[in-house]
Amino acid sequence: MPLVLKLNEDNSYFGLWAISESVEKLKKDFELAPHEEKGNLTKFKNPNRQAEWIATRLLIYELLGKTVIIDYDEFGKPSIRDNEQCISISHTKGMVAVQTGIQFAGVDVELISGRVAKIAHKFLNTSELSSLDINNQMIHMYAHWGAKEAVYKIYGRKRLDFKENIRVEPFKIKKEGTLNIKLKTEVTSSYTLNYFVYNANNDDSYMVVKCCK
Repeated sequence: MPLVLKLNEDNSYFGLWAISESVEKLKKDFELAPHEEKGNLTKFKNPNRQAEWIATRLLIYELLGKTVIIDYDEFGKPSIRDNEQCISISHTKGMVAVQTGIQFAGVDVELISGRVAKIAHKFLNTSELSSLDINNQMIHMYAHWGAKEAVYKIYGRKRLDFKENIRVEPFKIKKEGTLNIKLKTEVTSSYTLNYFVYNANNDDSYMVVKCCK
């Protein structure tokens, strides 16, 4: 079943959708979408991108219990038209995640591979690098990356330095847990995020980090 996880937390919703269907099957299921959203689909020519885009909408419809239109502001931050709930969207190979919130929402899902290790020096500061668990370095790095991505989406504007503006406080990595992060811009904001590793049926593993209020 594509919908692999659905959570309702204080009127905020989280969901994971595993993209296992063909694009043709997804397009058939997408017939229930508003006409404007069907038109937006034509902007994408790549089948994989079409699948991600449709799966995202179908997941949102499932979480909210109705079809809606997703708008984007000048920075690419999504919002639900005619709905006061905030929304955050993330996708990676084979998986889509959506988080809603009353005041804010941020989510990131990443297929765990060697990719993040290659760019760790670009988003981890000296303190964060030194705090990594040497025995679980990979998922520890992915939790840091996901947390910074989720907070970046909450902020919703460009020009943030992941090393300097978004700082993760030291935490012990587990398969699931919480971590604290500080966003330093004109003011300093603090967030507590939840993270967990999701193991798919095809043996792929994903790091999910989310935050809402």
